[in-house]
Amino acid sequence: MNKTFKLKSLLLSMVVAGAATASIAPSVAQAEVSYNAGASNFYLWRGQDISEGSAVVTGGIDYAHDSGLYVGTWASSEADGTEFDLYAGYGYSDGDFSANVAYWAYFYPSDGTKSTFSRNESTLLSEYEITLGYADFSATALIDTEDTDLRYYSLNYGIGAFGLHAGMYDNFGGDGVDYTDMSVSFAATDALSFTLSKAQGDALAEADEKPLINVSYSFPL
Repeated sequence: MNKTFKLKSLLLSMVVAGAATASIAPSVAQAEVSYNAGASNFYLWRGQDISEGSAVVTGGIDYAHDSGLYVGTWASSEADGTEFDLYAGYGYSDGDFSANVAYWAYFYPSDGTKSTFSRNESTLLSEYEITLGYADFSATALIDTEDTDLRYYSLNYGIGAFGLHAGMYDNFGGDGVDYTDMSVSFAATDALSFTLSKAQGDALAEADEKPLINVSYSFPL
């Protein structure tokens, strides 16, 4: 969500949150269901390739209400299996200011590639999200619901067709070990985007610190 910017976790929730409005009609409740589908040359998640170089396909369904409440689901193929996510939250915007709070739950119906984000099989993988935005700038914190010391922070800024991202995974390897990731993305069209990403830190192997070029395409639905 962007696991670009997770292509999963950050982008989907921020797009949904941006649809919420500050003025709500008192007598007419509006709701909207939207669908998304895409493909990518690999699964870019918080600066890492977690599909081991394998191409992936993704898809999801979102339900957003004018009150700012929303729910959704998102799924992706992975190197050796699949991932299935559920999320719900509340988004608010007023002029240039926006805010979003959400809950994410991650499921792996088959043996997926989740070595970088896993706990005991009997424990649900889930996170809380808090995002604050002003104009084209946003800051996000994703906090593990089981181990609240395990957190991912990111700063994101949009300049026309370009997007800048800086992230930090705190306590990723336990005992305070962390890593950082940075990326620059370019939306060539409404559907096609390119991302150059680089991660580094004590929690990563040398192979995981190599620059990555991600290409993603969103299918019109």
